[in-house]
Amino acid sequence: MSHIGSAADMYRHLAQECEMAMALVDVLFEEQSCLIRFETDRLQALALKKEAMMLELEKRYLNNLQMARAEGYSPDFEGLARWVDNLSHREKRLNSTFETLKTTLQQAKHLNEANGNIVAEQMAGLQERISILTAAAIGNTGASPAANTYGPQGALNKSGNAGTTPRAVIR
Repeated sequence: MSHIGSAADMYRHLAQECEMAMALVDVLFEEQSCLIRFETDRLQALALKKEAMMLELEKRYLNNLQMARAEGYSPDFEGLARWVDNLSHREKRLNSTFETLKTTLQQAKHLNEANGNIVAEQMAGLQERISILTAAAIGNTGASPAANTYGPQGALNKSGNAGTTPRAVIR
């Protein structure tokens, strides 16, 4: 494969990766919107889509490293960057495309971390609510946490005092 051919091929390859990375960012924004709105029914489909996209991008990255190594560059990010820089003398759009890809992947990383933080905050809030409900159930009867709480089907599960109803504080 000549350097001219490989430069043009690499440009097309990186342009496709940019499109995939931008689509991943779109999925992450959609995921974030669903998390904020508690639209949990869509999250599983988005998680599967996100995972497939991330795996494909990783596969392409590893393939790029192999191609760089075959051209005599180190099989790491620095070697890949040097290879792209060398190829950019033949294909002028290559450096800007590579920079766009790096920037977009960095944005995806930050969004994914932000979404993880949202999930962690929501889980902490749910745990707090569970603790409040458990404490309220124990405080009402002095009995076990299962006393005077809602059962698995949503029905009132009364044990202990028949006239006591559960209390809960939900923020």
